[in-house]
Amino acid sequence: MAHQEQAGRPGQGEGAGEGEERRHGLSSGLTLTTAAFLFLLLRLFAVSGYQWHTAFAVLHTLDLDDSIGIVLGTVLADSVVAAVLLVVLLPAFLFRVLGGFMLAARMREEGKLDRDARIDLAGIGMLAIAVAGMTAYVLSFGTWWLPLASVLVVAVMVGFGVLTRGAQGQVGEASRWAGRHVMGLVLGASVLAMLVSAAVVRTPWMPLERVELQGHEQPLRGYVLEAEPGFLKFLTEKDREFLIIRDEDVKSREEVLEH
Repeated sequence: MAHQEQAGRPGQGEGAGEGEERRHGLSSGLTLTTAAFLFLLLRLFAVSGYQWHTAFAVLHTLDLDDSIGIVLGTVLADSVVAAVLLVVLLPAFLFRVLGGFMLAARMREEGKLDRDARIDLAGIGMLAIAVAGMTAYVLSFGTWWLPLASVLVVAVMVGFGVLTRGAQGQVGEASRWAGRHVMGLVLGASVLAMLVSAAVVRTPWMPLERVELQGHEQPLRGYVLEAEPGFLKFLTEKDREFLIIRDEDVKSREEVLEH
């Protein structure tokens, strides 16, 4: 009986470990889902000028299929916010990928199983997106100083790591903890940066337009949220007034290239 109890204990431990892993995965999934919901909610209020009734009207122009466009539109809509995100996130993703390679090399040296040394495909993908975004931004706006700013951020991060490597006490413990959790910290910083952008970027996820109307001397400037046969759902640029305009009242529509 004692032998059977001892033999059963590893299985119980493995089951507990698997259960804990499942709970951790569920918790991470719920956290990301909550962040995604908060992001969309903040975007809805930001583009509505934090006006409750306008946000309610804009909500009815959205579809679940618009989620990707809303996320990308948040980054592309405001050139200043996009520049700040690129300068900060590019080095962060770079450190995440390099940290993953260094961790995998250390595990191989220690003789651990290959399954423990996984390639960080998500980090590599995010780094590639950041590099592509940086390239597009520089070519579009001629801001050749932007990569230099990212290099400066890298230098600051490396310098901070060197200074804190031999630190003692709470500073040393904090720096070593950050080194062990660099991937999670990068992901958290990325989520926080996107939430802040969602809250402060007032430009919607569609281009600014100039719409001339019948019987109006001055054209309207704003955003066409939805174009259905017979009418347009329009959000004005300054006052964030939600309008429904009939097609027969529209003389012309012209995109305004401002970011």
